[in-house]
Parts: sequence; C-alpha cells; structure tokens
Amino acid sequence: MLNYSINRSLRNLVVALNLLIALAITTCSEGCVRRLGSNQIYENVIFIPSVRDTNVKYETTVFTTTESEADSSPIVIINHGTNPGGKQNRDREIWPTHFFTNLGYTVILPMRRGYANSTGTRVGLYECDLTQYGLENAADIEDIVTWLETQKKYKSRKIILIGQSTGGLATMAYSSLTTHPVDAIINFHGGMRPSSPPSLWFYTANDHSSNPEYISRLYKSFADAGGTAKLIQLPAFKSDGHYLFGDPDGGSIWQPIVLDYLRERHLIPNN
Repeated sequence: MLNYSINRSLRNLVVALNLLIALAITTCSEGCVRRLGSNQIYENVIFIPSVRDTNVKYETTVFTTTESEADSSPIVIINHGTNPGGKQNRDREIWPTHFFTNLGYTVILPMRRGYANSTGTRVGLYECDLTQYGLENAADIEDIVTWLETQKKYKSRKIILIGQSTGGLATMAYSSLTTHPVDAIINFHGGMRPSSPPSLWFYTANDHSSNPEYISRLYKSFADAGGTAKLIQLPAFKSDGHYLFGDPDGGSIWQPIVLDYLRERHLIPNN
C-alpha cells in the first residue's frame, strides 16, 4: 500500500508539472515575441508569403531560446497533421517544441494553405490520388524552405524536416523533389515518396490510419524505388499510436531514437 501511495503521488506530481509547462506556453498573436516561462523559450507568430502565389500567406510559429533569433543553430520545421473536424487552430506541438528548443534548435511550425489563419484553399484529396495530394502539400513546404533561404538570419542554416500524419505525407513528398535543401527527414505516421537524404519513419501497431503489415509493404516499395530510410515499427501506444509524436508520454519513446539519428548526421547544436 505504501509503494502504491508513493507511486501515485509521484505520478500526480509529474502530471501537475506537465500541466504547468503546457500552461506556460500561452497564445501569441501576429508579430508578437513572448517569453514562455522560466525556460527562456520565445514564441513569435509571423506570416510567410508564398513565392508561387501572392494571395497565399502561411501563419507560422517560431520558437527560439533567444528573443533576437541571432544564432546559427539548426532549424526544425514541424509539418502538422489534419484534424477531421474541419477548422484547425495554429499548431504549436508543445512537447516536441520543448524537447527541441531545450537542445538549442530553432523550431518553426508553418500552417499550410487553408489551415488556421493561413490564406488560400486547403489541398483536397481527389480520387484517392495520394501522390498528387502529397505533392500539392509539399509545395507549401517548398515555399517555407525557399523563404527561409532569403532571410539573413535563417539562410544557410541546417534544416531538419519533421512531419506528422498528413504532414508526414507532405514531408516525404517534398523529399522527392529534385532540389530540397534539407539535412534530415523524420516521418511520424505519414506517407512517402522516394527520397534522399535518408529518412527516419515512426509507426505504431495501433495507429488508426494504418497497420504494421501495410506500412511494411509501403516501406519495401519505397526502398525498391531507391529510397533510403530506417523504419521504426513500435508497439501499441495508449489507445491510438497515431498521436505518439505530440503526446507528453510519447517523448521518452521517440526522442532517444531521434537524437541518435541526428547525432549520426552531426545535426545536434554545439556538437
């Protein structure tokens, strides 16, 4: 009984601390720079213009450990998934953001066309054409990366591209383009296209949108087409492994693997 009480107390303490961290990341309107709690993480909301369509601007959140962003640390771009309910708020990915900013990265979370306050029309899926769907969404990612290369404070910095769900599909589709100046690619429960550099894929046994056998076939097709990747097939996670990436309890599973992947590519800040 004593051990049970201690374990329950520790769990309650962890939950309380996690909640305090989550609450510390408050909302931030366009153009503001706000310090988030005692960890010295700054949140800045900007609108990035499309280089392809003057009517499109991407609502984008930038998290840094310095208010001025005057550093040369690698950039992590996180590409969001799609909520089935229609309207989707600005994505902030609290737990992954804390993980990467604590390591010294700049974290950038763009909203694609038609999501949150980004202008333009959201890309739709027609006749199950996932290739076209992925490439259309990849065009938004290309806009973001192209814009970063025009900005003095971002130009020539290393870029790690991460995608979750439809963002994973878009990330892999982007990696198939002939020119993609990124240094690492990480796919959480997304789709794929042949790519280089080598990419890292995460899937769980109880993902509502896929199953291990299906993902293994996709991975084989990817490899047979010339793609280079490492597939991590994980056991079931909670009630739906599709949400492993953003779940506060998921970090202890995927973060050590991601760190090894980034170390192998010399993409850890100050290393």
